Amino acid sequence: MQLALKESQLGLRNSTTRLPFRYGVASLIRCPQAILRVVIECEGQARQGFSGDCLPPSWFDKSPNKGFAEQVDDMLRVIGLAQKVFADAFARETAFFPTWLSCHEQLQQQCVSLGLPLLLASFGSSLVERAIVDAACRRYHVSFARAIRNNLLDIDPGLVERDLYGTTPSDWLPAEPARSTFVRHTVGLGDALTVEDIPPGEQLSDGWPQALEEYVTRRRVRYFKVKVANRLEEDLDRLRRLARVLQRHHGRDYRLTLDGNEQYKRPEDFVVFVGGIRGDGELETLWDNVLAIEQPFDRAIALTPLCTSAVRELSRSKPVIIDESDDTLDAYPRAIQAGYRGVSSKNCKGAIKSLLNAGLTWLANDRGRRHEFTMTGEDLCTVGIVPLQADLCLAATLGLAHVERNGHHYHPGLSYLPDTERRAALSAHGDLYTADHAIIGPKITDGRFDIGSLQCPGFGFAVEPDMSLMAPPEAWTFDSLGL
Repeated sequence: MQLALKESQLGLRNSTTRLPFRYGVASLIRCPQAILRVVIECEGQARQGFSGDCLPPSWFDKSPNKGFAEQVDDMLRVIGLAQKVFADAFARETAFFPTWLSCHEQLQQQCVSLGLPLLLASFGSSLVERAIVDAACRRYHVSFARAIRNNLLDIDPGLVERDLYGTTPSDWLPAEPARSTFVRHTVGLGDALTVEDIPPGEQLSDGWPQALEEYVTRRRVRYFKVKVANRLEEDLDRLRRLARVLQRHHGRDYRLTLDGNEQYKRPEDFVVFVGGIRGDGELETLWDNVLAIEQPFDRAIALTPLCTSAVRELSRSKPVIIDESDDTLDAYPRAIQAGYRGVSSKNCKGAIKSLLNAGLTWLANDRGRRHEFTMTGEDLCTVGIVPLQADLCLAATLGLAHVERNGHHYHPGLSYLPDTERRAALSAHGDLYTADHAIIGPKITDGRFDIGSLQCPGFGFAVEPDMSLMAPPEAWTFDSLGL
């Protein structure tokens, strides 16, 4: 497929959480939500497409000397760089995949020269990439899943990883996208496990669950993602309390992942933590039910020989996977060599990268004949419409059975959007959304999201955002967040 990029436009609006989201070193209360609109021309026809993400504190860049304001400036700067790089490369109709690959590499080089994390380069590239892909799917009136299965984008995996030469994504993707997925509920570091844990005066009265136990009893959630903080005794005590809640309502019938969020600067500290879990009789069932351990080590050391022996030892019992370290197209192969047994999929790191990483997982599993390596679906507190649905659409295309999905918990549904867009989302995607206690937000039924309506033309969303209701970057100010 050949296309030209004719326009790109970034819009920002602020969102406020209903309760703080504590992860790693950060606490998310308010943040800008970004929407990128592009117009492409392909075979004589113009179409617009969209992408979106939140701009969160201390995930892309965890530098201790950078505040949230400077991090947002960096994110906006990289998005601007990506817009220019893609505009120059696609100034006239050109083949999509090799040109995308060149743009991705240029952004990586520019971020290196500017001293910015490579993860930011992937983010900037991804935001433009996804909007172009959405427009291309709309141009040909196909869903994202169908476009990828039919290789509308002419993805050539061998250009990135020679071991995938001669393959296409259809070799490792399911024949049909998933039409439902289990919600893997994040248990943030500040989240209440039971109603009794909620401090006086902090109880919400919006009718939605607040404590973890309420999600278990009211939404029947049974997949979880548990944040740990590198505070040994506190983490173990919290896991014991969590295990008691889950045992009370699910017995042994639950699953979880553990997320270290790069909190461990020394591999031996995490080894001690895992030893503490395995040596605790109260945590036996919980450990049995752990599906994967996500990025415990700081990205500065995660793929170095310092961590190799610890990763290999840990992965003998549970897959240890990379997340924040997945910042280049060769990061996952290097991680596999270092002993890791999987990788996360996130739209903010790149949809095409996720598709390629799924191929590498398939390859590592002897072309699907084994199941030693894994890919998990994660998010960055994504909210609807565009960020949430596109990420779910990617997960459905990959056939992921469960996905971390918690924007609805920390944010009040779609409340940050204008009423017209909220109502339109409820009408177009009534399987995913519901109106509950005056909040239109994602609907969890028996621990699952139904997502069949995401198989519409484009990248998973039928409702197009109104850019006129958002602020351009030059008009938006960090002070508007009121932090």
